[in-house]
Amino acid sequence: MAERNQADVTDKNLDRLADFLTSELTQPALAAQIPNGAHIFHGAYNDMALTQANLNMSAVTLMGMALGLREEAPVVMLFESKPGQQVVINLATAKRKRKIQKLAEMFQEQSQQEILSEINELMAA
Repeated sequence: MAERNQADVTDKNLDRLADFLTSELTQPALAAQIPNGAHIFHGAYNDMALTQANLNMSAVTLMGMALGLREEAPVVMLFESKPGQQVVINLATAKRKRKIQKLAEMFQEQSQQEILSEINELMAA
């Protein structure tokens, strides 16, 4: 079931990318707002499942960057706010990056404390 949902999201993303590229070829409007090398995710007012799936994937991408597992790059969403009207949303704002970094640091600190506690218990035994 999860594989089918992922295939649906991929198909929808490819369809939206094709629509975006076609519209940009005929009437450039958004391409200039998308930084080079950006990770592009799609969202739409009438498809919250797609929007949520892509927000989840973008969060994984941002977390990977914060942990140094992915190269730092812009992350944006092309969001269709009305039929035929898209806006570019920056998903990698400095505020979001700080939150992710803080989360990673808290995990690291808690993990170290737990491991030290386990080591101390082993040494006391």
